[in-house]
Amino acid sequence: MFTLAMMNTAIVVGLEGLSEVGSFGLELVTYYALFTLCFFVPVGLVAAELGAGWPHEGGVYLWVKEALGQRAALVAVWCQWIQILVWYPTVLAVCAVSLAYAVHPALGQSPIFVVGVSLAVFWLATLVNFRGLHSTGVLTTWLLYLGTIVPVLVAIGLAGWWLLSGRTSAIELGFDALVPQVHSVGQFVGILAVFSFLSGLEANAVHFKRVHNPQKSIPRALLLSSVLVLLISVLGALSVAVMVPVAEIDLAAGTLQVFSKVLDPIGWGVIVPVIAVLALLGMIGHIMVWIIGPTESIRVAAGDGLIPPFMQRLTKQGAPRNVMLVQGVVVSAVCMLMLLDNLNAIFYILTIVSAQIYLVMYVLMFISAIVLRKTHPHVERAFRIPGGKVGIWIIAGGAALCCLAGIGFMFIPPDSEAMQLNTTWFTPLIGAAFVLVLGVPLMLYRFRKPQWSDQATPHEDGVWERGD
Repeated sequence: MFTLAMMNTAIVVGLEGLSEVGSFGLELVTYYALFTLCFFVPVGLVAAELGAGWPHEGGVYLWVKEALGQRAALVAVWCQWIQILVWYPTVLAVCAVSLAYAVHPALGQSPIFVVGVSLAVFWLATLVNFRGLHSTGVLTTWLLYLGTIVPVLVAIGLAGWWLLSGRTSAIELGFDALVPQVHSVGQFVGILAVFSFLSGLEANAVHFKRVHNPQKSIPRALLLSSVLVLLISVLGALSVAVMVPVAEIDLAAGTLQVFSKVLDPIGWGVIVPVIAVLALLGMIGHIMVWIIGPTESIRVAAGDGLIPPFMQRLTKQGAPRNVMLVQGVVVSAVCMLMLLDNLNAIFYILTIVSAQIYLVMYVLMFISAIVLRKTHPHVERAFRIPGGKVGIWIIAGGAALCCLAGIGFMFIPPDSEAMQLNTTWFTPLIGAAFVLVLGVPLMLYRFRKPQWSDQATPHEDGVWERGD
């Protein structure tokens, strides 16, 4: 139970979101509590029931296929894959800025440096994944702990010292500051970015079948991980906000800004490069664990003949070679956008697009849980959402409605002091991206050919193993 809670925490918490969330000030405590109740916990409970009832490879693809058919399943797994492609540049930017802080902080302001490092890290991780990561699974897990948990804990400690030593906080502190001050729809839209930093819990569903006494252990693990995610994410984000004014926050380097701002003046700046190296290794571990997951689901869809033969090619170890190559080309193209405009604006746009696409997958997952409870009531599930039909409708149905509302609101330009965007092109850009992403799998399904299935490699033939 404790191990599962730690895995849930590690897969959700990351350095890449602390700066953006920290810009909300003390209000983020309320926002995180709300999103945990309406989204984070329902995702965990639904994934637990579906993962325990259908523990075979494919994850979300298999669940949606069983409930809603192949077309909806293809859309779901496509959205899961594409949102990861859009998300990668944000975490790769953290890698680049971390390396800059380890070598020469000014390099972090150079788009060429950021893009170059991002491409190098991503393609290295892709090539390593061609052979699988089974032998380095323990290493990547420790990299996540050392490169994420340790820097966040140090930042929290520095923030505490900052306040206790009588220094001025960059944000208002006090009970009144916990109350959200939302004066426009645009402000609410900016708050929705919090969702994207509480997603990904369903990726651990494959491990739920190994839990002893799942009906008790899984809810306890979810409760513990929820508390840990809240504490680490909220306190980590506040540590950035307390010491770095909103106007000065760099969305790719916020946590490292804290270390530099506090440690340099007191002569301890030599520690900053060490922490930066840890952060870099943590982000690399984060990428290496995530880089193969959604592509594996695409591989399962390929086994059903839903994608062209070119995308079905595997390495000798069974890894989805051509899917990863296409993934690398797309991520490289998205990374190149960072050469064109302000890095903060690109970082934020990518976060919104990624979140909106991901919400589509979650809507399909929640609906599938409700449908499968009705159509497959006798399938053995080691864990069931408590409350019978009423319970699953409240938890899965309520979360699905929240996700649909989030998708709609994200078309509206955000109104945030920390992020000034051109509202003229924001909605058309987000709308075009949304239609394009959803249109591709629908077109693939519409024009699929019978021979695609004939050329597909059977799922069970691969000997490749996931590193996590």
